[in-house]
Amino acid sequence: MSDTKTTSGVSRRSFLKASALALPLINAGCRSFFTGAPRRPAPSARVNLAVIGCGTQGFANMGGFLQDKRVQVTTVCDPVLSAGKYSYKSEKTCGRQPAKKFVDDYYKNTDCRMVADFREVLDDPTIDAVLIATPDHWHAIQSVMAMKAGKHVYCQKPMSLGISEGKEMARVAKETGMTFQVGSQQRSASEFRVAAELVASGYIGECTSCEIGLPGGNKGMYGHEKSIGRDPWPAPDYFTPKDMWDMWQGPAQHWENNAFIQGIHDPMCWRWNSRTGGGMITDWGAHHLDILQWTLGMDESGPVAIENMEHDRDPNDRIFDWAANYSFDVVYANGFRAHVTNKLPNGLKFHGKKGDLFVARRKLERPDFLRKWNEKKDLKEGDVHLYRPKGGGSHEMDFIDAVYSGGRTACPCSVGHRSITIAHIANICERLGVKSLTWDPASERFPDNEDANRLAVVPHHNGWTL
Repeated sequence: MSDTKTTSGVSRRSFLKASALALPLINAGCRSFFTGAPRRPAPSARVNLAVIGCGTQGFANMGGFLQDKRVQVTTVCDPVLSAGKYSYKSEKTCGRQPAKKFVDDYYKNTDCRMVADFREVLDDPTIDAVLIATPDHWHAIQSVMAMKAGKHVYCQKPMSLGISEGKEMARVAKETGMTFQVGSQQRSASEFRVAAELVASGYIGECTSCEIGLPGGNKGMYGHEKSIGRDPWPAPDYFTPKDMWDMWQGPAQHWENNAFIQGIHDPMCWRWNSRTGGGMITDWGAHHLDILQWTLGMDESGPVAIENMEHDRDPNDRIFDWAANYSFDVVYANGFRAHVTNKLPNGLKFHGKKGDLFVARRKLERPDFLRKWNEKKDLKEGDVHLYRPKGGGSHEMDFIDAVYSGGRTACPCSVGHRSITIAHIANICERLGVKSLTWDPASERFPDNEDANRLAVVPHHNGWTL
């Protein structure tokens, strides 16, 4: 871990620790360093990037950024020093130490700085941008703090743990003008853009419904063998220094005796409990519901109701407290209806009067009469032309383009917020045990259910706050 000296001769870590002891964490979490216009690097300068969260997705995005010659990954940050069980088959070792090695091996030097506390990243004036790839319960606070500290933000999806967090993230992004990219990378994939343009431009005829397949499950990971233990344990020693277990939990409510529970605290498991994640509805809904919004031209709005909610959530299970199986309808003011369930193939199927169109990752199935349709030569001037990354680049490259230019990204903060709000509404239906909820996308409130409005507010604990 870096222990860089300050001008007074006190180590940066000692200084931060003393500050945290002297002031409540609520103050440490609300410090605002940035004033004025966002800093944009000169075209000849590189973007200094820090990685906050060196787990499965952190490594994936880090690889994308390393391949961009305009980027210098200078710092990696994670409360985990080094641990196994990461990735979708539990086959990888991640944490800040493996991340530093990954970066150093790529650059063939040892310059990458390694820290455990993300506030050290935000205090570093040499860092231009951050990748936030922490568990969901950290996204909002870290993103808001980063933007207020003058850092551009690439935040992994789901960008928030609940509706109130997303609203505040969008507000701060607008207020500061910092570049923000939500990790909804399907917007940078040609098959999803082409599908959305075909439907939005009317090529499959009038379209008033679609079906969306998401994964199911509420424990383990995508069918791979994984610990689902419920027993409380002391925190593993890979949280080092010892206070890093508290840092990992951050604003999430602690369990009795500050316990570590394998089934929801092992790497990749945190999404199964509502204190740290939103289950599969937010995990994959962040992708496919985002494409639904994009296709319908609803990026700055949303549906008016969730209806016909069915699920198998056990209200007495405190550990795995999301449904493994579910289905519900997303209803828009114009009558468009999307049926969402874990019982369909992963992807989106749009039903048009001229035929159906199905899109999933690396797959686009269209009616026979559109088989030879080509976006470059067949998309007409009056058709819907959706955003595409400059030069067909990656989602990470699109973010860096905007850091330099100050222009938009493929999925800005306000857009990602509107998309994940749909998943949050569905999860509130689950938690209330109701079949439907009415939603007002203009006021972003439930007009006739105060219990739902209360659940839309994410509670923060341990002194952390927005």
